[in-house]
Amino acid sequence: MLSYRHAFHAGNHADILKHSLLTLVLQSLHKKDKPFSLIDTHAGAGLYILDDERALKTGETSLGIISLLEKIQNQSDIKVPEEILPYINLCKKYQKENKYPGSPEIMVNYLRDKDKIQLIELHNTEIDILRVNMKKKVHDGRLGIHHRNAFDAIKGLLPPEPKRGLLLMDPSYEVDSDYENVVEAFKLAHKKWSSGILCLWYPLLKHRETELSMMKSSLRELAANTPTSFLCTELLVDSPEKEMGLYGSGMAVINMPWHLDDQMKNILPFLAKNLAVNPEIFPGDFNLIVDNV
Repeated sequence: MLSYRHAFHAGNHADILKHSLLTLVLQSLHKKDKPFSLIDTHAGAGLYILDDERALKTGETSLGIISLLEKIQNQSDIKVPEEILPYINLCKKYQKENKYPGSPEIMVNYLRDKDKIQLIELHNTEIDILRVNMKKKVHDGRLGIHHRNAFDAIKGLLPPEPKRGLLLMDPSYEVDSDYENVVEAFKLAHKKWSSGILCLWYPLLKHRETELSMMKSSLRELAANTPTSFLCTELLVDSPEKEMGLYGSGMAVINMPWHLDDQMKNILPFLAKNLAVNPEIFPGDFNLIVDNV
């Protein structure tokens, strides 16, 4: 199924969670001079227009990053955690051009001369937009763009060279099998690339509680049996009892960088408070699970 287009959702609360964590991981990779590899398995278009008609149709961009940036600018008493400032400042930079950076665009901002990035996208329209957006930024052999199914593509891309780095996976979960496929993909990725930082985004949906529980348990078991570190962080912007639609999202990380859990502990209360959809009814909440093996 290829109906999903991220332009309807760019810069929403799920993107803010995903991209603030991604920025922290990229910063951790920058702490060493050794080169690294970045892999985005569901890259989308890479860059989005804030007032795109699709974003206006759902209103998610307005309720997400636009609202958050306005609060930071207009409310003098708001306390912004320093851990999220690199992400916020990057968004402010793109906002001046009426744009929002997707995961590939954020990754490219952290790319150094010897680092490499591999972007995977299956959608026939999105892949063309991605190529245009990314080739404007990276003109040499550091960039690879693959028009393929993500779960097939990673078999040939792992382990990458250089061997330091991260893999970000964020499928649409439109297909029922995605919940099982991500587990199998992470098992393969961790087997072929045991040192890689593996990051998975997932939606919080009441009607998918069983699939989500099994998926998270399998990932936690994978980390426990390796052994390695495991982080599961979730942001709830609406009531978990909401029958339909997204009430939040989560990020699972295997081989989490040092202190990522502490950084997210500081960021999550801020995001929950400022991104809650109806704060009078549900003030926002978060969950965080850490296993250091």
